[in-house]
Amino acid sequence: MLILLATVVKTFLSKDGKNKIRFWYCPSRAEWPRHKLVDDQVKASSCAPIFPSKESHLFSKKKKCDNTLCEWQMYFANSLKKGHYFLNFEDEKERVIKPTYAKRGSWLPVIGFTNFLCARFTCMTIGHAPIGEYKQRFFPYLPTSCPCSKAEVQTREHIIMECDRHNPST
Repeated sequence: MLILLATVVKTFLSKDGKNKIRFWYCPSRAEWPRHKLVDDQVKASSCAPIFPSKESHLFSKKKKCDNTLCEWQMYFANSLKKGHYFLNFEDEKERVIKPTYAKRGSWLPVIGFTNFLCARFTCMTIGHAPIGEYKQRFFPYLPTSCPCSKAEVQTREHIIMECDRHNPST
């Protein structure tokens, strides 16, 4: 049905440059007769659920969402498009933390919710932070060592795990 409708609309729009569809804002409180007609038709129609054993529209919607998320995580885990310099994060058991949107995502609760912190965290995660390893790739004539003098090339791992300048415990 949707494919047929899309084909009809595409044919209509491509026939003549003057053919167009105009959408009007019509809030339901305006009680426009056509709105009531469409509302009644939608409520009276019976759509077959994606999963016939489950009669809930919300269940079908959740299942589709879960499948999309799983597909996204697999693509993310196996993709070279995330970049060679993408920093994977691990949990206490040294398992890579998969990206998700549920419960505010897998990374945001850890870094906080300020735009400043989120932007800096993102730059660090994708390897676009103004540190030695970034300079080595894009500005090789600039110094790449860490100011703490303990690393020839200032890397994210060095800053997070070793550097005295950034370690809150020292």
